[in-house]
Amino acid sequence: MSAHTRGIMLTGAGVLVLSPDSILIRLLDTDIATTLFWRGVALAVGLFCYLLLRDRGDTRPILDALRSPLGWGLGVLFALSNILFVFTIAHTTIADTLGCLATASIFAAVFSVFFLGERAPLRTWLTAAVIAAGLLLIALGGAGSLIGRFAGIATAMVFGAMFVVMRATGQGDTLPGLALGGLIIATATAFFAQPFSLAGPGIAALAGIVVLLPLAFALIGRGPRYLPAPEVSLLMLLETVFGTLWAGLFLSEVPSQATLTAITIILGALVVFYWRQAVVHARATRHSRQVTI
Repeated sequence: MSAHTRGIMLTGAGVLVLSPDSILIRLLDTDIATTLFWRGVALAVGLFCYLLLRDRGDTRPILDALRSPLGWGLGVLFALSNILFVFTIAHTTIADTLGCLATASIFAAVFSVFFLGERAPLRTWLTAAVIAAGLLLIALGGAGSLIGRFAGIATAMVFGAMFVVMRATGQGDTLPGLALGGLIIATATAFFAQPFSLAGPGIAALAGIVVLLPLAFALIGRGPRYLPAPEVSLLMLLETVFGTLWAGLFLSEVPSQATLTAITIILGALVVFYWRQAVVHARATRHSRQVTI
């Protein structure tokens, strides 16, 4: 199996495992603080255990990663993004939430221009303009409360900022930072949570979160080792498609016409953008190989 194929399988599997996340949050059927507490515990314990298994009990790579700006930056931003994500799910539809989240990578591209001084081609700005139109449709015509829809846009912006931190601090192991984010979430919400208030269906949903969430991020975290960023971003769009599908099948949650139109616009713009990015990357790789030969 080639490295490229392995990367597609790892990332794709991780996104599919993550896709029921939104409906599991709904099925917990508890307050936001309790949801966030258990979510933080699941991420912290699950990812730290995975890292210990991966590194054969050696804690030095984890501690080294957590001492770096990458680790702390990712931890804080990942915690904030999860808090906003759960708040959004509680105040609007899953389709609205995932439609907003699909735009995180383009926010990262725009933030990179302003904060890292990177130059963006015209297609980046055109894609951003189309996506802004899609987000406006969700904000004005989506279901749920207005504050929930704006929280979804804020969640995408924080995720975009997280990608910028990754680029600003260089390549490194991101999983310790994500595990730290889980620890921050659990610590920040422990005082307000009622962790033992879950009923039968909520306990089953919690079991799903405990298993699926760390597994999903462990798989997704390995994908960028084998795939260029544009292809990873394209595969991440599967969460919007499948997450909306699961919400319709299991929760009978039908998106508004405005949301469906917006999701179509956003996904279409991103697919065209990242497909073009992938083509440019492939051409550059072939040219580099030819020059080397």
